[in-house]
Amino acid sequence: MKQVTETLVKRHETPFEQVAKLLPSWMEPDLPRKWTRVGSVLVIQIPGTLENYAQEIGEAYATLPGISSVVAKAKIAGELRQPVQVRLLYGNNTETTVTEHGIRYRLDVSKLMWSAGNVGWRAGPRGSPVVKKIYEFQKPQVILDCFAGIGYFTLQLARAYPDARVVAIDKNPESVQYLRQNIELNRFENIEVVHEDCRNVHQKADVVHLGYIGDTLRFLPHASAQLHNGGVIILHDVFRRSEYHVKRSSEWAAVPERLRQELEQETPGLRVMRVARVKNYSPGTAHLAIRLEKS
Repeated sequence: MKQVTETLVKRHETPFEQVAKLLPSWMEPDLPRKWTRVGSVLVIQIPGTLENYAQEIGEAYATLPGISSVVAKAKIAGELRQPVQVRLLYGNNTETTVTEHGIRYRLDVSKLMWSAGNVGWRAGPRGSPVVKKIYEFQKPQVILDCFAGIGYFTLQLARAYPDARVVAIDKNPESVQYLRQNIELNRFENIEVVHEDCRNVHQKADVVHLGYIGDTLRFLPHASAQLHNGGVIILHDVFRRSEYHVKRSSEWAAVPERLRQELEQETPGLRVMRVARVKNYSPGTAHLAIRLEKS
């Protein structure tokens, strides 16, 4: 009879298991199993059942490799899309640096939003085939990046199109402060920063980027007025599937007729060329990136 030798292999602990063993066992069912890492800062959702133990939980999650601070997840609110009442659970600083697609972004997570779910899209023309089809342009001379924030798309566009002048516009002073830092940090020389509401900026361009979430359509007429004939607008916003008779996420790419009419009637002269789903925003709602061209 053949002898069978059993080898016991110790299973590596998951990051969650590493954290959970540092806390009372009764907490484990309610501890957050997912989190967002922004550079060296960890953002976690504290459930109501564990609210009284938030500091203790923050200290445990801070033991994960490379983490210097832990904050409780905050609501994003207001026209400027800023975090509200961010709580520092561990550490002394909420400022951090994120490296993405070869670009370094400096920001303060207590003051500014960072959407980890947009990582593939911030690559712009250097991204996946789906992203490239939205973000590839033919030798643009001027690119307007409205709602530039800390340079989420600005920096990638400036790198992809080094011969273009990229005008980064934002009216949030906190964003503009870090945008200037990030331009210097990455040594870009083809970016101009404008601290202003984009509707007050009049600059002819080959590309206008509207990277805002929340009724972005209201900015479309002004964006179109800045565009040269043959120019491109990239519009980001959220849309409900039920309003456009979309049953599956894959159907957005076919450009629902109601969505096409809504966008083209808003600003005559623009044509919807492509629609791509960035991610699910909430149940029944999708974050879309839409490419429009001016004839």
